[in-house]
Amino acid sequence: MKKHRKVVLGLLSALVLLLTACGGGGETDDSGGGSSSGSGNGDNTLIVGMDSDLKTLDPAHGYEVYGNMIYYALYDNLYRTYDTSTPEPSLAVEHELDDTQTVYTFKLKEGVKFSSGNDLTSKDVAFSINRTKNLKSNTSPITENVKSVEAPEDHTVVITLNEPDAAFLVKLANNAFAVLDSEVVKEHGGTDAEDAATADTAEEWLNQNSAGSGAYVLSEWKQNVEVVLDRNEEYWGEVKNDKVICKEIPDVNTQIQNLKQGDIDIALGIGVDNASQLEGQDGVELSNYTGTSTTFLLMNDDPEVGGPMADPKVQEAVRLAINYKELLEICGDKAVLPLNIVPQGFTGALEKETDFMDLDEAKKLMEEAGFADGFDVKFTVANFDTEGMSWTTIGQKIKDDLSKIGINAEIETSEIGVVIDSYREGKEAFLLMHWHPDYMDINNQLAFLPGETIGERANWEDPSDGKIGELQKTIETESDEDKRAAASEELQELIAHDMPYALLVQHPKVLAYRSNLDGVNYYEVQKINFQDVAIN
Repeated sequence: MKKHRKVVLGLLSALVLLLTACGGGGETDDSGGGSSSGSGNGDNTLIVGMDSDLKTLDPAHGYEVYGNMIYYALYDNLYRTYDTSTPEPSLAVEHELDDTQTVYTFKLKEGVKFSSGNDLTSKDVAFSINRTKNLKSNTSPITENVKSVEAPEDHTVVITLNEPDAAFLVKLANNAFAVLDSEVVKEHGGTDAEDAATADTAEEWLNQNSAGSGAYVLSEWKQNVEVVLDRNEEYWGEVKNDKVICKEIPDVNTQIQNLKQGDIDIALGIGVDNASQLEGQDGVELSNYTGTSTTFLLMNDDPEVGGPMADPKVQEAVRLAINYKELLEICGDKAVLPLNIVPQGFTGALEKETDFMDLDEAKKLMEEAGFADGFDVKFTVANFDTEGMSWTTIGQKIKDDLSKIGINAEIETSEIGVVIDSYREGKEAFLLMHWHPDYMDINNQLAFLPGETIGERANWEDPSDGKIGELQKTIETESDEDKRAAASEELQELIAHDMPYALLVQHPKVLAYRSNLDGVNYYEVQKINFQDVAIN
């Protein structure tokens, strides 16, 4: 196995852009899910082009990549994160932590109202957290360490954890902890009771309405078409635009054309392979940097599901057969190779060498596993992109690489919604998937481990006789960042050769937008913070 080098410790700072220039107008294109024109046509409406996988607008259910961009606009949290992982107070004014490191007491901002006109109080915070926890949704694991939430006074909230959590304030910035108007949600079938998983019926209503205290209210959501947000007149802060429209534009070339014409203001689907079409374009700005989204291969560890892919020697052979150097070239400038589950910018991250591939060793492992002549396997690849990079392009590259060691990966494509459901149910033998952090802390990456969210989808059982769990506990609870980093490195080394994944690449991000915008800030968790953007 090739050596790897340590990535400098620290937290990834997203690139903040501040641009002031005049933009141009253009003809309106009727493609991309709506007829509204962007700010280049003089309207005080911000229009964002994207290709999302949104399945719900209920923040207690949301677990998709672009979810927080919408939730941050509609709802508020005790804390938020922006250009770094450092949590910043939002609804919370301050907090105290007791000596056990498990009891947090928060003081709330006074005078905050929901869009309904109802006052936001501690009872709404308690209701929202308990509802997320009891819904048992994909989002619920982020709240599972919460033992209790109390509301002793209108503007005091006490949250008690089961055990210390070094990432708790960062987690509070996730949509799992978005604060909803408890009275309104209850009126529409919501409950925070222990049977919420079966009794709560508010999601359908929340998919077409909002019950938050954010800068905007939900006007309309047409899934796979557009999300329309209107200014919240009750919002406690500044709102620079009257309306925001997020248009689903799956075709990158259409996004590019619409941005050139001024029909959209921000394009979120531009990849490094097509950004050149916008270079030097009048009225358009570009920026790219290393993001935190990673693509990976999942090889189901259950022999009844994964077949030969469940064999640890086959899994290691797959990791060694991939030409990572060529993969970096495909994915473009600022792409990097994480050693495994901890991407660059997170505590203790380790990186692969570009010459990690070793075909001779991979073939030897295939022979030892009893597959010297290879085998056929269904390879599930959704029709989807990560940061503008087509999964089918990556999938074809993996197929070609694996053919060199006798694995015939038969690519089967499907829509992302179909694949996501099967993946979440642990039914996929071999698939390409991506991971985007729900909150900016290494604890989020532990979802890959046995018994955790992705680990369960891979049906992975701990091969380390408990050592993985010990390191996981240290990372989750240790307040000393140096000790967390040491545990992180040891964990990555431990699972490097015995895990049901092949982490492929950490993708670069390209942001393209009209130059008549001020305050266009791209953040890893919430993408675009709409209330920061001003149209000139």
